Amino acid sequence: MIDKVLNGGIDVAVRQLDKCKDVAVALHRRVGARYWIGVGALVGALLAGGVAGYLQRDFGKRNIEYQPIPDMSVSKAAESQRVYADADGNSPFADGRTDREPPEGTVYRGQRFSPVAENEYEKSKLLVNPVAAMTTAQREAVIARGKDVFRHICQGCHGVDGVGNAPVVAYGMPAPRIADKVVADRYTDGELFHIVTYGRLNMPAHASHMNIDDRWAVIEYLRKLQREARQP
Repeated sequence: MIDKVLNGGIDVAVRQLDKCKDVAVALHRRVGARYWIGVGALVGALLAGGVAGYLQRDFGKRNIEYQPIPDMSVSKAAESQRVYADADGNSPFADGRTDREPPEGTVYRGQRFSPVAENEYEKSKLLVNPVAAMTTAQREAVIARGKDVFRHICQGCHGVDGVGNAPVVAYGMPAPRIADKVVADRYTDGELFHIVTYGRLNMPAHASHMNIDDRWAVIEYLRKLQREARQP
């Protein structure tokens, strides 16, 4: 009984294979070998192109978007320190500016504050420049930093190396020579720190431009310029 069932299944499979063979032979006679060679070459080219495209893909870029991009996932970037508005003049901010004040009462991580308030100028005379306690190598590094900050922020008003005759003079805003013995004897380091932090007369405050360490570094570089000015 079992042999009869197995033989019957084998017979059915053989008949199906014979039909497949007949179809393949008929198709081969109809289209010829060149057809299959062309199909094989096309499939191979498609596979090779797909592999090459995958290997050369830049995984640092977004995938290709094939549907409208929702605003919540990709929004228009707004440049800092600019007034932002769309084509219709609408802005998400009342004053239109992208730079926002931090929430009241908050500070950023590691934020440091001036040791004297704006109305404590007399108290600032007692401030001690922390650079005075540094080693010679540390002080040289601070002076190099102060020189870099000075030439980026200060020389536009006080001139190269603090000798005056800066570009602002041509616009009616003369700034004093600060690399001379008069300024050196007039202000203590603490007073200079207060002036750089809160401004004085025509000079604006620079607390937002220089952190506390950079203010001391600029003062140390200024002292170096003043020492050089005393030399004959």
